[in-house]
Amino acid sequence: MRTDSKFACLTYHAIGNESAQYVISEHQLRNQLEFLSQEGFVVEGFEQLEFRLRANSIFPRKYVLLTVDDGHESALRAADLLESCRCNATFFPTRDKARGKPGYLRPEEMRQLRRRGFSLGTHGTTHRNLTAMSEQACAAELEGSKKWLEDVTGEEVRYMAAPGGFVSRRVLRMAYGFGYRLIGTCRESVNPVSKLDLPGTLNRVNVRRRFSLEDFRRIVENDFGFYLRRRIRSNLLWLPKQILCR
Repeated sequence: MRTDSKFACLTYHAIGNESAQYVISEHQLRNQLEFLSQEGFVVEGFEQLEFRLRANSIFPRKYVLLTVDDGHESALRAADLLESCRCNATFFPTRDKARGKPGYLRPEEMRQLRRRGFSLGTHGTTHRNLTAMSEQACAAELEGSKKWLEDVTGEEVRYMAAPGGFVSRRVLRMAYGFGYRLIGTCRESVNPVSKLDLPGTLNRVNVRRRFSLEDFRRIVENDFGFYLRRRIRSNLLWLPKQILCR
């Protein structure tokens, strides 16, 4: 049963002590997950969301999706913390990083995540911007990363997080054609349940190291002021990003 409710989808990248904006400390992640648990949020991944959409089921009043991009080895520690707080998530490894780059998940570790109940999706083969590629190159990324992860997991892959969050009508048309059902973007906005479709896209908020627990609360409670500021910032940065990606 669809409602007029909205929910946030959060994106994490790595856990560590580096000062990079997308690397958060273990202490931060634990506090955020404990907050969600204590406040009664139902925390799921793309797989559980797809099930809800197919079943046309009622969404919890407090609901949030979690995703973890890139396939950094600290994803295993994130999984431990998620389990301890009874939270789920979807992990999006990048093929070429997993094939040999130090510090990233290997196939057996991905299968371990799947056995633990987490879902997996693709994050490209090279992590390049799909919208800046030729149609042939884009198709190779979409199909190649999907086939690779299906070989790793032994099951169909239906989810993708667009590298850099960049999507276009062309990219979405091609991705849906290859069988992707849900695609994560980097548009920092809430997701109205009434507008979700299969196949479809999900807006996601990158969780940054500088975010306080109060910032985090505003994100998951769909605070209008927070999202308005993110939208303004995104619009200001859009043109420079387009120039840099050429």
